[in-house]
Amino acid sequence: MPSLGKIALTMGAIALVGCERSNPVQPGLHSGAASFSQATAQGKPEIDPTYANGKTVYMIGPHMIVNARETMPNAYDHAEELYIVVYPQPTMPAPGAGPITLPSGYQPQCDPCFHPGLPFPFVYHDHVITGAPGMGVNGTAGEYKAPWKIIVVMYNPAYVSLPGFTPVKSEAELDAAEQAGNVFLPINTSGTGNPYEIDTGNLLICPTVSPHA
Repeated sequence: MPSLGKIALTMGAIALVGCERSNPVQPGLHSGAASFSQATAQGKPEIDPTYANGKTVYMIGPHMIVNARETMPNAYDHAEELYIVVYPQPTMPAPGAGPITLPSGYQPQCDPCFHPGLPFPFVYHDHVITGAPGMGVNGTAGEYKAPWKIIVVMYNPAYVSLPGFTPVKSEAELDAAEQAGNVFLPINTSGTGNPYEIDTGNLLICPTVSPHA
C-alpha cells in the first residue's frame, strides 16, 4: 500500500480530473481551461455513474477549469463538491488493469477509469455529488450543470475489506464516515483543512442526468 507521503506527492501533481473515461494523457490547456472530447466511437457522449443522495445518476465530463481556486475564486467558493472516493490498491494500477471485486461483492463505479490527469493510484473510485435532477432546488430540470469542485478522499483498505462493506452514496454519508474516523485514510498531510480530503483546486462543468431524464 502506498505511504501517505507518496499519496500526498501524487495528489500534488494532479492537473486534470474528468468525468469521462480516457487514456491517461493530459490534454492541452487553453486559457486555463481543458476541453474533453464528448464523443465515443459511435459519436455519442460517454457517461459515468455517480451517487447523489443515495441514488445513481449519470454525469458527462465536457469541460475542466484548472486551478480555478486561484483564477476564479468567487465561482470556486460557490461551487458544489464532487467527491472522487478512491479504493486504494496494494500495487500501482497501470493501463489495461482489470476490474476488482471487494470481499463484499461490490465493484467500484470506475473499475477502473483512467480520467485525464488522474494519478494511477486513484483509478478505482466512485463519484459522489451533493445533488442531481429531481433532488430539491438544483434538481428541477433534466440536467444539473453546476460547476463542481473536485475533492479526493480515499477509503481505508481495512474498512473496504469488511464482508459487510457498503459504499458511501451521499454527502451526508460521507460526512458521517469522516466523523467515524475509521472509514477513510487521512491523506491530507498539509496540516490544514480536513485531514481526509484533498482539494484539487479544479472546477468541473459536468452535466448530470437522472436515469429517467
